[in-house]
Amino acid sequence: MKQPSVYSYEQIISAAFELTRELGWQGVTTRAIAKRLGSSTMPIYSHVKSVEDLEKELQVKARSMLREFQQRPYTEHTLLNLAFGYVVFARDEKQLFRFLYLDRPRRLNLETMPDMRDTFFSEFGSDSAAGQELLKLKESGQGALIQYTWIFTHGLAMLVNSGALGSNSDQVILEYLKNAGEAFYLWGTGHEEQE
Repeated sequence: MKQPSVYSYEQIISAAFELTRELGWQGVTTRAIAKRLGSSTMPIYSHVKSVEDLEKELQVKARSMLREFQQRPYTEHTLLNLAFGYVVFARDEKQLFRFLYLDRPRRLNLETMPDMRDTFFSEFGSDSAAGQELLKLKESGQGALIQYTWIFTHGLAMLVNSGALGSNSDQVILEYLKNAGEAFYLWGTGHEEQE
């Protein structure tokens, strides 16, 4: 069967995304995309205007997949599911996690880290199960809980992604997150009382 000579933008992005999942960002080249599609590089150049545009599209797709992992019902605790999904994504989608947080990371602005509450609600919604759980805390406790649990969860995800912990079983990951989550929750609620 003859290969089509024209590929859609979506097909090109899909091929680049699969390459990122398999090989990481460094494996995504116009030649590799063309080879995956069975075409020349011309269709890629005609649709993708720059490496930056391609990277943005892949970031959107990778973050969407990460959100899917975080919204799965692993346990009966919604906020624990968010953290667990994040770490499981780092374990199961190693190259995508590395693409998002090592190869092409967004710069963090430490001055706006307290605004993570707003980011949380924009991503998950205040009417979501996770949003409703978070709203049970007083507002300043919400920001602290999000900030410190994200820092811990991200560190754990990096360790799991690299294989540094040895065992990366669901049980081990859940144990780390439960223990830290309880401590941060208590700290967050106690932090509010001190103000």
